[in-house]
Amino acid sequence: MNARRFATALAVLTAVCGAGGSARAEQPTAAPAVPAAPPAIPAASPASTKAEARQRFDEGLHLFEKGENAAALAEFRRAYELIPNVLVLFNIGLVYAAMDRPVDAVDALDKVLDSSTGLAPAQAQKARQVRADQAARIAEVMVLTDKPAVIEVDGVEIGRTPLERPLRFASGAHVLSALAPGCLPARREITLAGRTMQTLTLTLLPTESSNAHLTLVIPVPGAEVLVNGQRAGVTPLATSVAVAPGAAVIELRRTGYRDTKRTIQVDEGSNGTLSFDLEEDPATPASLKGRLRVTPSEAVATVSVDGVLRPDAPDGVPLVAGPHALRVERAGFIVFERQVDVGAGAETSLVANLVPTAETRAATDDKVHDRHVWGGSLIAAGVAIAGGAAIFAYATRHDVSDAEAVLAAQLKDEDTATTSTLTCYLKNTNYDYNQCPQIKAADQDAVSSAKVKRDIAYAGIGLGAVVAGVGTYLLVTGKRASEGAGLSASSFGFWTDGQTNGLTFGGRF
Repeated sequence: MNARRFATALAVLTAVCGAGGSARAEQPTAAPAVPAAPPAIPAASPASTKAEARQRFDEGLHLFEKGENAAALAEFRRAYELIPNVLVLFNIGLVYAAMDRPVDAVDALDKVLDSSTGLAPAQAQKARQVRADQAARIAEVMVLTDKPAVIEVDGVEIGRTPLERPLRFASGAHVLSALAPGCLPARREITLAGRTMQTLTLTLLPTESSNAHLTLVIPVPGAEVLVNGQRAGVTPLATSVAVAPGAAVIELRRTGYRDTKRTIQVDEGSNGTLSFDLEEDPATPASLKGRLRVTPSEAVATVSVDGVLRPDAPDGVPLVAGPHALRVERAGFIVFERQVDVGAGAETSLVANLVPTAETRAATDDKVHDRHVWGGSLIAAGVAIAGGAAIFAYATRHDVSDAEAVLAAQLKDEDTATTSTLTCYLKNTNYDYNQCPQIKAADQDAVSSAKVKRDIAYAGIGLGAVVAGVGTYLLVTGKRASEGAGLSASSFGFWTDGQTNGLTFGGRF
């Protein structure tokens, strides 16, 4: 296990449980640790806003430790919108750094460092350290075009020329495009080192017709897309691709897959969608493959990898090393989607935690409520039945012994050898005349009746216990049903996405 992730997880557990303090500082190349202390909330904020902001903050911590950085960022940003707080902004900067977005990380941490209050000295030092490390990974490019154009980097619009200042983005390889009405798109692939500044001049060639826009649907991530021999980006593409009218050649390339090429005729100003299926190359050596094992949190969930159903996912799916699109779904639950990196020669394990939809939660709440009502009613009824039976048993506790004593006396009279005063002596000639048989039968009936009363009392106590037990079962299983729908469950486990791993704690404490 990654030791830094373990330390961070323990800090997060402390935060969720309400303890103060800070998490260990992390190296900037790894996912930076999120501070453990919850943010201070201004007293003037409405109670509902305070509660939501605190809930969003805690959920952001939990998601970050699960490796769901994008979801964690959304929660932190919502918490900051509700109540601007320097510690929340500090977390936002750290999550940006973990997402390999140094420009956004630097902008957020600059605002944090401009504030004189809100951070402990150790946290301020951490902010300065991460800010410096992220700034070292930022490259600047001044783009010049011969006519006003929209500038895209890796398919995402980032500015418009003429630019007031150089563009900033993470160091590395990027595809930079310039788009203008009535002109062919100009693209340039550039590789930039951190803390460097370049000037790039693009010439936009006029065309007599409008560009077409193609939306490329490619389920396999990490594939290089080329349009007419020029690199347009890497899947998944964030936007459509601008293509000059006429013949267009679309090529897809990725190691471990067969190259795919398609030539289409594009009309001016048209918009269209093209779907591609990449086929794995059977000649790919085993050293370039890994294995993905997916465990859904809910039974009967379906698992798809790169758009293909994978029923063998719990046992492990052999895949080409690199990024893959994972999708886990089940009716009544929000679809779980994530891009997972599979390591070459390694097994990547992932637990897909499915979150119930609002409708599922509501239905579960209704069922739980009904079970609680029935459970409580049966417990009350069982206690009442058992209590009444116990009172009846107490009131008639001497009936059997009294009746048996009377019958025993009658039988004794019949068997005695003395005849001086006994009426029901068996050898008495007036035995029948004195109705002795009827008296004995009545005594025997009295014994039987007393025993029936005793048995009814004991049966009532047993019935009450059974009814109360059924009610208790309904209450207990109702709570478990609530936990099964993710309403109050807590969890503990390990996770990995092929690049990092760690220990997760979650739920409501």
